Amino acid sequence: MALLKQISTQTNFAGGIKDLVHGAHIAEEAGVAADDFEVIFNTDEVQTLRRKSYSAQSDYLFFDYMAAVAEFGDSSAQASTAKTAWLAQREAVKTQFPK
Repeated sequence: MALLKQISTQTNFAGGIKDLVHGAHIAEEAGVAADDFEVIFNTDEVQTLRRKSYSAQSDYLFFDYMAAVAEFGDSSAQASTAKTAWLAQREAVKTQFPK
């Protein structure tokens, strides 16, 4: 995630910015000119949100995958399907919160 900083005042005025387009939208709503802000990516905030998203969106899929491996075997169709779902969701989180 990122912060928005107004250049003219050197003040951070918004957080939780997902990307440049989102930043421009929030700046416009705040009445800040398009040439008077910068997006500052905050790696700590991104890492925290990424971890929370993994917990909420993909961890349970990992447990489903492990259960399928234990019950049906690593090369079973059930395990393969569960692994694909888990890895797809992990990739979605990585895309949403890039390092």
